[in-house]
This record gives sequence, structure tokens and C-alpha cells, in this order.
Amino acid sequence: MRDIYPRTVGTPHIPALLLDRADSGLDRTAEAYRAIRRQIIDLTLPPGSRFTETALAQQWQISKTPVREALARLRRDGLVTALPRAGYIVSPVTLQDTDDLCALRTLLSSEAAAAAARSGLTEPALQQLEALAKVPFALAAGEAGLEQSLRAGIGFEGIFVNFAGNHRLAKTIVDVLDELERVLRMAALIAPDIASPPGELEAIYNCLRARDEDGARAAMHRRCERVRHDVLQVLSKSASVSRANIELPR
Repeated sequence: MRDIYPRTVGTPHIPALLLDRADSGLDRTAEAYRAIRRQIIDLTLPPGSRFTETALAQQWQISKTPVREALARLRRDGLVTALPRAGYIVSPVTLQDTDDLCALRTLLSSEAAAAAARSGLTEPALQQLEALAKVPFALAAGEAGLEQSLRAGIGFEGIFVNFAGNHRLAKTIVDVLDELERVLRMAALIAPDIASPPGELEAIYNCLRARDEDGARAAMHRRCERVRHDVLQVLSKSASVSRANIELPR
């Protein structure tokens, strides 16, 4: 399929998956933060993996100071944990945290879809949403891959939230989408057939184009809750969960 992921005018908050990794406007700390965070999200640094400041500084060929400052931000994000005199460990993904993350997304993105429908999107944004909404059909027909499907789903949501009329809301949702990407990638490794069904994004797009506030809210709510159900079901079947000790309630 042709490239359908260019940055849309009027969308300042962009999911990490779609950012240009060669952004020359970043300082060294921001560059290190984005690079390490990206490795965590795309599972290059999987949950439970350990590393040191020195190893990352050598990998990125920068001094340890920006790496240390970047890791401090990642600790605040909850993505890494410092180990006394032993470096860092990537935070695990748990069912409870995943459920909380998906529930937060449902609340925020459903309202953002309604607000975007009420405010209205630009024609270029609507045209890009229409193109992205076709990707699940292409996936079902064998004309697109899972990576394109993931990019389409995250890109679709990343566009319309910027038209909700609230920059803080848009930024928060994009942060949630970045965390959710890590979970979705893990779920896809366990169950490669997990993907957006044809028509799901299209239903949201139709409501946004028609400026149907209630319809957009309901369609986005259905999508978010479908993802929540599918991801929790897949993750609950992972070997690590099935082998976990069952504790008595306290």
C-alpha cells in the first residue's frame, strides 16, 4: 500500500510510532529520551530486560549525562525502574495496569471523538482518516500487514484527537497511545491474528465526517472496549501468566 502516514496539518501531538526519528531540533537529553522510550515501546528493550547507563551511552555514542536525565524521565513515566548499583530494568506489563490503561483510553478517546465531531475536522484530515480506515479491509484481503494495521489504528486516533479543541486532552491521549502500543505489540506476538476488524475505523470516520457527536462517541467507545477485551484475553493466556503463583486474598 502507498504511504498514508504523512503528518497532517493541525496535528501537533503525534504518536511516537509516527514521529520522524531524525528530528534535528531535539537537544541531547530529549533525543536520548525519545530513543530509549522508542526501544521500550517497540519491544527492542522488552519488559524485564536490564541495562546500564554506560551501555546506552555507548550505543547512542553520547555522554552519560543526557542518558541519565532521560532515564530519570522514563522512571517518572513508569517505564523503567532503577536497580541499586545494578543499572535499570524495563517495567513489566501487568493485566491490572493494562486494564487501567485501556479503561483510561476508553474514557478519554470516546469524549475526544465526540468533541472532534462537534468541532469539525479539516478536509485534509478527513481524507487521511478515510484512507486509514481502509487499512483493516486491506489486511483482511491480504494486501496489508500487521505493522501497517497497527500504524493505521494509532495514526487514525492520533489525528482526530488533535481536533477535539483541547491540547492537554490530545497530549494525554497520545501518551496513552504510546503506552498502549507496547501492549498491542506484545499481544500481537502472542496472537498474530489480533487486529482491527474491517468497518470499525470506517464507522468512526463516517460519524466524524457527518459531525455526529453521539455517534462518534459511541463508535469510538465500542472500538476501545473491543481492544480492551481482546488484549486482556490474549495477555491472560500468556505462559508467564499461566505459570504465575496464585496468592490468597489479604
